Amino acid sequence: MSFDALANSLGSIPTDWIILGGLALAAALSAVRSGSERICTLALALPGAVLLLSALPTAAILGPIAKQVSTPVLQAALFGVLLAVMYMLVSRIGLSYNGGSGQTIQAGIAGLAFVVILVTISLATPALGSIWTFGPQVQGVFGETYRLWWLIGGYAALAFSRRT
Repeated sequence: MSFDALANSLGSIPTDWIILGGLALAAALSAVRSGSERICTLALALPGAVLLLSALPTAAILGPIAKQVSTPVLQAALFGVLLAVMYMLVSRIGLSYNGGSGQTIQAGIAGLAFVVILVTISLATPALGSIWTFGPQVQGVFGETYRLWWLIGGYAALAFSRRT
């Protein structure tokens, strides 16, 4: 197999899958270095941030302020702030995580599970569509039809990866 044939076959991979693979690799390397605590905490904070974002416009004090945020980019920034708040709160809960690092198979599973959860929640949150719009392949795989199963599978894989 020549280098040109390899370059042509790699060039036909959609950008979405390359980005998702890079995110999974970064999450797996983080889990190898310091365990799966950050990945699990972030995966648990994502649904909470979505819930807070949907409930914020009807809140008593912050509701009028949240209604003024009308552009998609500002809504995505608001989601980022809520995600940071939820991350801090979930990390302060004091869940027991494995302290071990360097378990490459478990770290790879945790990285893939985190990306599955991230993509599934990102497709379900309209405010995040302004950051990146996934192609039809990713939307078909992680879309509304299979969303429940991807989330269950992702959280089950995170539970497995942090148990060992």
